[in-house]
Amino acid sequence: MNRQVIFALLILALDAGYLLQTLSMPLPFARGEPGPSFMPLILVVALAVGALGVLVEELRGTASDNGEEGGTFGLRSIALIVVTGAFVWAFEPLGYWIATVIYTFFVAWLFEQERVGGLRAMLTSALIAVGITAVGWLFFVQLFELFLPEGIL
Repeated sequence: MNRQVIFALLILALDAGYLLQTLSMPLPFARGEPGPSFMPLILVVALAVGALGVLVEELRGTASDNGEEGGTFGLRSIALIVVTGAFVWAFEPLGYWIATVIYTFFVAWLFEQERVGGLRAMLTSALIAVGITAVGWLFFVQLFELFLPEGIL
């Protein structure tokens, strides 16, 4: 039993509680539309898969740290928290397109600039941002016919 196993078990316990709360909402596609429980159910599945993956790797002894220090909380982590908070705050006033392009650009840039650096990171991040934003719009607006804010600008 190490910290990773305890953390995975904690996530699974919290995920089970979240699932119970989600099941009190109308089921997705019961009326032909995703409904309010669609995204929470996706989150429940993603958290369960991730936690079970960590748990299995730790219990098998196959997890590796790839030379990284565990438990570090650096500037990139703080930047991700700040950028995510700004995205949540700006989503309604700026609208889906502007807020999402800016957010995904900065998140991609935070990881790409370390990997490739400079101008190449900016170009790659811009392509990633436009691609993710367009796919998200197609998914929510075209496929599920949901409303995304257009912003006040």
